[in-house]
Amino acid sequence: MKKILFIVTLFLTFNLVAQRSRGGGRQQSQNPELNQTKEVKKLSAKEIAGIFYYDVDEVIKKVKIKDDDKKYSVTKALRNYNFKVKEILFLNAEKFTDLDLLMNAMSNERDSESNKNIREKVREVTRPIKENVHEHEKELNEILKGVLSEKQDKKWLKYQKSIIESLQPKKAENNNQNSRPSRGSGMRRQ
Repeated sequence: MKKILFIVTLFLTFNLVAQRSRGGGRQQSQNPELNQTKEVKKLSAKEIAGIFYYDVDEVIKKVKIKDDDKKYSVTKALRNYNFKVKEILFLNAEKFTDLDLLMNAMSNERDSESNKNIREKVREVTRPIKENVHEHEKELNEILKGVLSEKQDKKWLKYQKSIIESLQPKKAENNNQNSRPSRGSGMRRQ
């Protein structure tokens, strides 16, 4: 697996160097308006795999938890979840680094067939990690469902959904409009 990623990365690097030496890698466009509105966002394999941490204080504030026993239980559950996610990140750090390099090389690539292959490779690598994180989210939700009131649980699920949606990569728009800003203030990335 590592050899395949290394070979693909090496191939893309040589391809990009060859394009730049032929003058195909021009940075400036002839249309200055496009340069101002076009913003390239670096892709992150961690975000695609659903790796993020909950800010405990932000969650308690959003869900409006007043009871000290509930605060303690929620804090313990969130810290346990964050620890498990950090462990997943640590165990897969090399994969994420390789995928980040691969995906950012893909953003410079013009060949749709190689982009398709790279996207498939990214899905193949991130799918098991994403499923593992999703299992921990289910476990966290079950714990919080037993601790929180029904109203607080609904607020929690709504808050969780908004954070997860903010991590999803946005589709490129053809109208040169910026995509709406993400609402990820309640999370910390590392």
